[in-house]
Amino acid sequence: MTGYKELRGRIDGGEVIILDGAVGTELQELGVPLGQTAWAGIALHSHPDTVRFMHESYIKAGVDVITTNTYSSARHCFEPLGMGDVTRELNIRAVRLAKEARDRAAKDRPVYIAGSISNFGCRVGDNAGSRVARSGWSAYTEEQCQANLHEQAEILAESGVDFLVSESTGSTMKRKWVVEACLATGLPTWIGFKSNYDEKTDALNVSYDYENPEPFDSGVDDVLPLGGDLVTIFHTIVETVDKSLPIIKEKWSGPIGVYPDADRHDYVQARSDPNFENRTSPDDFLKLARGWVDGGVQVIGGCCGFGLDYIKPLREGLPSHIPNPGK
Repeated sequence: MTGYKELRGRIDGGEVIILDGAVGTELQELGVPLGQTAWAGIALHSHPDTVRFMHESYIKAGVDVITTNTYSSARHCFEPLGMGDVTRELNIRAVRLAKEARDRAAKDRPVYIAGSISNFGCRVGDNAGSRVARSGWSAYTEEQCQANLHEQAEILAESGVDFLVSESTGSTMKRKWVVEACLATGLPTWIGFKSNYDEKTDALNVSYDYENPEPFDSGVDDVLPLGGDLVTIFHTIVETVDKSLPIIKEKWSGPIGVYPDADRHDYVQARSDPNFENRTSPDDFLKLARGWVDGGVQVIGGCCGFGLDYIKPLREGLPSHIPNPGK
């Protein structure tokens, strides 16, 4: 935890920390065909050198934190592919690739490694529904999913990540599973919230399998008491980030991070849609990031669709510290 203590000291001093950008869609851009049940996690098996190259590229762009390619690498992601027996190996490999990238590209400054864990692939019983049948997912019990998440968190911790990031996009129940698995390792944990805005009802919701809404504010209330070192809004379109931040600030007095997505709908396809264009340009993204930093957000990065071209300008374009740190 020496590395994280250093990072936390920088955060406590008001420093702005640059997180890497999209992992899955960046691998798509590099020519990696993504899978369905293991999504970008399959690249740990098929394209490990490309995964390492991606990490190196982000480090050279000036980021302070790189995230392991393990968002979709729990046992329940690999088992439908007949690869459950290499779950440990591939998660260990993910951390090793991140470390190798750091050794190669960050010799003159500290770069920290965050281990990503999510509910991706946690299809539970009846809730799995038709999505299981049409996409190749397997249905699991709640106990199996929780055991798999704890297993993955322990592997990442043992492999030497500096801290863990809970990146659940599911229900509050599943977000709790992910946070609890992370915290059980004893490592510092960043808690991520995805937010959706429903124009018809003018309501903010946490995402429950992208179908069944739960109020965002109550979802935050249910999860924050579990613990955590930093809270992020992630995998959320930029317009909704601005609607969600006031709620987080009202309920959480600690440091906050933002890494939104570009509203991509092709991010789970084997190949990216060549006709897709981000609504937000890199210049626009930098302006948004400056606004978030002016409002006290300390960690800035990107999610699906906001890759290297969006992260590069942040190092030089953002202030080094938030206004009035510690207040």
